[in-house]
Formats: sequence, structure tokens, C-alpha cells
Amino acid sequence: MADLQTVIAANVRSERARLKLTQRQLGERLGVSGDTVSDIESGQRTTTANDIPRFCEALGITITELFARAEPDDLGVMGLQ
Repeated sequence: MADLQTVIAANVRSERARLKLTQRQLGERLGVSGDTVSDIESGQRTTTANDIPRFCEALGITITELFARAEPDDLGVMGLQ
């Protein structure tokens, strides 16, 4: 089972790709560098539940949409289901 950071990283990466944004472009929306987005997506940079609204706003999606593709078991462990 994945932890919250892993789920966030995977889903941010997935949504960015779906929107055909580069890491640099998403970084501009977030006010960070493309390298920082790379670190977030690879799990090298710690993210928390507090970061979720920023990611959603930058991607133009809701929190529900961000986690729509997460594994149900992972969501349950994190108390999100």
C-alpha cells in the first residue's frame, strides 16, 4: 500500500501528463521550478495534505478528481475513503 506522498506524486504526474503540461509549465503555475515539480513527482520532495489544494488549483481539478485514480485500499489507509 502506498502512503499519501506516493499517491500525491503519482496523481500529480498523471494529471500533468493528461493536460500535456511540462514540469516547467506546472512549476510556473505552482510558483516553483520545473526541477521542484520533478522532485515532487518522483517522491524526492516531501509533500503533505496541505499541498493538495495548490496542486488541484494549478491542475484545474478538484481534490476528488486528483484521487479518482488512486487505489481504493490506499485511500482507505489514508482515511480518504
